[in-house]
Parts: sequence; C-alpha cells; structure tokens
Amino acid sequence: MSYSMYMCMSVRGGIKSLQSQRGKKTYMTDGAGRSLSKPEAINALMDELAKGHEVIPMNGKCGSPCKQSDTCLGFDYKDGGCPGYEAPE
Repeated sequence: MSYSMYMCMSVRGGIKSLQSQRGKKTYMTDGAGRSLSKPEAINALMDELAKGHEVIPMNGKCGSPCKQSDTCLGFDYKDGGCPGYEAPE
C-alpha cells in the first residue's frame, strides 16, 4: 500500500507573498480556471480567513468530506491540511 497526501497553502502566507510581489499577475485561479488579479486573489484569501480557514487545499478534489477516498478524514482547514489516506498501488 502507498500513502497519498496533498499539499495545502497557508492563507496568511499567501496574502503576504502576494503583497510583496511587484507584478500584477498571480498564480491563483477562480473555480472556472480564470486567472485572478492580485487584488482579486488577496480578497479571495481574505474571504478564506473570514471563514476561519488558516490553510486551504491546493488540489481541487480535497475538501471535507474528501472526494478521493472514503478512508480519508477530510481536509482540516484550521491548521492540519490534508491528513492523507492509504491508497492502493
């Protein structure tokens, strides 16, 4: 058996990174795949903080409940991120 675990991003770290960038482009997209401007991306991250989310998944299938495995406990938005799960090889 192998173990799958997905990356997450610190919301506060994302905001800090965006604020320190000089360019107008970001690496963030909305749900439809449209690139977000720097102010849009910062606002989206601020919205996540308002929801109490300290970390957010970097994989669209991560969430709570997990959409990838019945054995996964689900994404922990407070500070744990993806708990991971056993996956068949």
